[in-house]
Amino acid sequence: MPSYAPAFNRILDDLAKRQLRLDFQFGTASNIYEPLRSIGAGAFGIVAEAKVSNTYKSDGENVAIKKIGHASSTPTLARRTLREVRVLRYIRHPNIVVLKDVFRTSGSLGMNVFMVMELMEGSLHNVIHGAEEPLEWDLIAHLLHQILRGLRYIHKAGIAHRDLKPSNLLVNSDGHLRIADFGMAKLATGTNFDEADEHCFYMTQHIATLPYRAPELLFVMPEHSTAVDMYAVGCIFAEMILRRELFPGRSVSSQIKIVLTNLGTPSKQMINDIQCERTKQFIQSFGSQTPLPWEQIVLVRDRQPNFEALEMISQLCQMDPSIRMNVNESFEHIFIKTYFPKTTTERVCPFKVKLDMFAVESIDHKQLIHLIENDIRCADEEEILLPQSCNEIISCDETQEISTRIIEDVETENNNNHHLTHKSSTSGASSASYYSMSSAGSQAESYDPTHSLYDADRRSPRRNNQKHHESELEETDITHITSL
Repeated sequence: MPSYAPAFNRILDDLAKRQLRLDFQFGTASNIYEPLRSIGAGAFGIVAEAKVSNTYKSDGENVAIKKIGHASSTPTLARRTLREVRVLRYIRHPNIVVLKDVFRTSGSLGMNVFMVMELMEGSLHNVIHGAEEPLEWDLIAHLLHQILRGLRYIHKAGIAHRDLKPSNLLVNSDGHLRIADFGMAKLATGTNFDEADEHCFYMTQHIATLPYRAPELLFVMPEHSTAVDMYAVGCIFAEMILRRELFPGRSVSSQIKIVLTNLGTPSKQMINDIQCERTKQFIQSFGSQTPLPWEQIVLVRDRQPNFEALEMISQLCQMDPSIRMNVNESFEHIFIKTYFPKTTTERVCPFKVKLDMFAVESIDHKQLIHLIENDIRCADEEEILLPQSCNEIISCDETQEISTRIIEDVETENNNNHHLTHKSSTSGASSASYYSMSSAGSQAESYDPTHSLYDADRRSPRRNNQKHHESELEETDITHITSL
């Protein structure tokens, strides 16, 4: 009997290529980027590997392009898109994803936004769950240190990531790690009641992130700070040791139950701060819970416990955010000091990022769409072919109010890179499973990110003066801030 497998495989390949072409229609950017294969999908976007044309080749490497479909269709999606673009367009740090290019096209339900990033080999999820043997302590410390470096950079600007998890931490086989997916990033200055609605929507759409959600987010408390990221770091740290999720809840109620069982009953002050009455009653229904010892929570068979690691996890996963370890304190902990005894000088997150983030949070849907359009078309079309460096982009935005710029880092991650070899699979087909929301690059220091923002639907280039247009946007941002 003849085998039909080859014929069916060809049909499936043709269907996949056809779907890829439908999903990634780049407009006039098609002469620059050619989609090659889909490498992931998530609740808010899909990602493809793409080839860059010879006329626009920066380093000869393929890129990852994240498509946010119908980005302007709802206020939540528009705000999420604008957050990520505004955070990443000025950030330049060895441990944070690099945004190379952004463009948009028209869609049936609103604009489609495409974010071009450098292609990475895998994610921390691949490293943790793909390894045949437990991760060595020096590799765990190396990866943890890079997460903390990236967080210190954004936390100094008062920005909380709010969606840290292993699949949002991208890695290469040399051990280089980058933080990705800033769609939920927010200034950590507290929230308002409108935020609670977004929080509930976010939980229903991102069940997989529940194991990393801090109690103050899980309980819908009013004030959120950068401490939410440190709790997630503690969960990720423990997961690297256990090779399984620390608190593996699959629903809000089950996650609350697991947290209470392990960490004990929240303080009366925390319970009083909970806005949701149903959540408050649910917590109180468990009565008084005694916290378990961390030697029991993070228990690994056939492996001697590392008490310094357990002590650090216990401080990172404190129930009360006011006593939780912050990012600066984490660098002073003995576990980190053992592997990284020297204190390094870090660059400063541009103040423009903070201004932009502030302007995003309290504006209506129509204004969000207007800001997305302005951000995307802030450069002439010719500049697509002539990439600007990050410093040049920032200098276009300099104003009297924003005089402090990036302080160059005297030490790059390569100086601390141990070139550690691990047994997890982080290349080839494994990279297809983790690009759920974002992708990033591994060579930020050798390639200045391109922020050539343009409208891919326009067939004729715009000739507006770049600097004049940017100054207008600056005034618009500051107007939003002063009016709040």
